[in-house]
Amino acid sequence: MLQTMHGRVMQFTGCIVLVVLIITITVLMGQSKTDYAVFVRFYGTYLNYSRSNKFNVTIETTGQYKLQFPTLKRSDTRVKTYSDNHQQQQQQKQEVRHIGFLKVHKAASSTMQNIFFRFGLKRNLTYVFTKHPNYFSRSAKMHLPLVKPRYRKGYDIICNHGVFNYDIYSSLLPKDTVYLAIVRDPLAVFISAVNYYSQKSQQIDYIVRIRGNRLQELIQRPEVYDREFFSYTKNVMARDFGFPESNDQSRIEAKLKELDQIFKLVLLAEHIEESLILMKRYLNWKLQDILFLSNNVYGKGQTGADLTLNDTEKFKIRNQLDYAVYNFFYKKFWDQYNSESDDINSEVKLFKNVLFDLNNFCNNRAHENNGSVLTVEESKWTEQFTVKFEDCKYMAKDELKFITLLRQKQGSELRIPTFV
Repeated sequence: MLQTMHGRVMQFTGCIVLVVLIITITVLMGQSKTDYAVFVRFYGTYLNYSRSNKFNVTIETTGQYKLQFPTLKRSDTRVKTYSDNHQQQQQQKQEVRHIGFLKVHKAASSTMQNIFFRFGLKRNLTYVFTKHPNYFSRSAKMHLPLVKPRYRKGYDIICNHGVFNYDIYSSLLPKDTVYLAIVRDPLAVFISAVNYYSQKSQQIDYIVRIRGNRLQELIQRPEVYDREFFSYTKNVMARDFGFPESNDQSRIEAKLKELDQIFKLVLLAEHIEESLILMKRYLNWKLQDILFLSNNVYGKGQTGADLTLNDTEKFKIRNQLDYAVYNFFYKKFWDQYNSESDDINSEVKLFKNVLFDLNNFCNNRAHENNGSVLTVEESKWTEQFTVKFEDCKYMAKDELKFITLLRQKQGSELRIPTFV
């Protein structure tokens, strides 16, 4: 008798527990504002629950009591894996392979160019090369004479230095080409240019003939040292974007509006990681496609500490066209970035961690001969992949040497080096 009562109490208690569990699950599910799909933890296993499932699973507590639960499907992982996300993306669109990149001077553009070189090399893509070793054009009116590829037909990418003219770029690239560029704070561009072109190997006459504080002299006495409307130290970004020689506000605004319609994304050099993650999303690339080591960086010379407040204020007037370009695309970039899903910040954080590991790996010469690889684990934003030391060499490859390699691959060699 006691055993029978004990059995009934246990059955009754079990029913109460199950009913409470059903009610708890239902309350916790609530009304979803999205797709009614959530993850619930049940008996230590993560299960995928959908409100569209019917109550068709019967759990028998005894011969007398039957309770029914919704169909619960076992999920392979606690969150959606990269494979799940990537498969859905691939069904919608393929990776972008046609790129028109405006290589803006002294704005991390060599680092960007190296990314496009490695991307195309792996896929046998074809680049636009001219009779100049590394320039596409020097004015917006025309490009330099082309060296057409013997082994390929058509072009996929332009990423050498050029002055932008959509009609010229689009006459060579496919109709579905995505146009990209990069900008940097104008004062940082100016300081970088003065230091870079002061090197013996890169000297520019009007810069190296200045004695004393070159930054200050160029700002305070442009009529002596920097007379042209455009130069490597005056409104160079605006020149690269194809602006006319004018400070007329209406013409500036009209040009910015025109460029806004053409460029899918203008990256920010100061926020290169955020920029590359946004570019990765727009182009449907993989994380391994945007890995980089900084290229063509000259860290010596003068700094902003060599300038007074008066210098910087005068510089803003002197290079006002560059500030118009930078401020416009700076605002647009953050509007685009903030319109992405909230997880983009987490993806950027992951990317920065990967880059940290990449730099440590690539800067350890011991890995060159011992066969070591850097493994990046699978996450929501990337499949698992490995980086070999050979990959590091390509990331650090000199621009002209990389161009020579690509020219040979497609049959666009320079028979005799020609500077146009």
